[in-house]
Amino acid sequence: MKLTLSNTRQIVTMTLVWATALFAVDYIKHPRPLFVLFGIKREGLGDAVQPANPTIILRVNHLCCSGCLDDLRAALQPLTWADKVELDKSARGADKQREQALNDFSNRVRIEIKAEDIARMDFIALDRAMRDAGFVAEHIEFGGIPHMRLEAHVTHLCCNLCKVAVEEGVKIATQPGAGGDFKWLDKIYVDRPQKTVTAYTRYDGIVDVGEFIAALNHLGFAPATLTVSRRN
Repeated sequence: MKLTLSNTRQIVTMTLVWATALFAVDYIKHPRPLFVLFGIKREGLGDAVQPANPTIILRVNHLCCSGCLDDLRAALQPLTWADKVELDKSARGADKQREQALNDFSNRVRIEIKAEDIARMDFIALDRAMRDAGFVAEHIEFGGIPHMRLEAHVTHLCCNLCKVAVEEGVKIATQPGAGGDFKWLDKIYVDRPQKTVTAYTRYDGIVDVGEFIAALNHLGFAPATLTVSRRN
């Protein structure tokens, strides 16, 4: 019996097919921009792909005048990590139509965060400061960090059933038709001893922080703090 070895063309073809299959499986399980998948540094891609500054966007259903904005700025002044508090002029699509509607007094507020202050940022403190001053944010969104995670410290997380309740509850909330969106969410990790619920976000997405807080509240777990870290 004569043994026939693969020729160079067959070896190259099999290698390319196998490599393509591995990249495809990796991309499907962990979607991200192709330049990240192939390990290209962002610095070499020009300004078009540079991330925006870390920014919080608030949708406030009543913010009708400069007096409202001044009061909101005064309420947020103790939050020294909130660098600039300005009206957001970049509203598009449905937001513009909504702002043109009769008797609509809502506005979007843009809060810029310095990179060195990200670790001190706390969304629960932000929500509390607004409510103490009589404001409520219908939506709280955050973006500008390509890879990040939200870490909620939950005071009541006493047993394994608590852990299961959070894990299964979030899983149900993220299913189609459940009423939530959660397109930004990659996965959830619950650390019972540390009493933390960590939401790992998808790459370069806008995170709906209010949606995460509402989901935890609906499950009966009120976060004492909600901070952001760059994802490892």
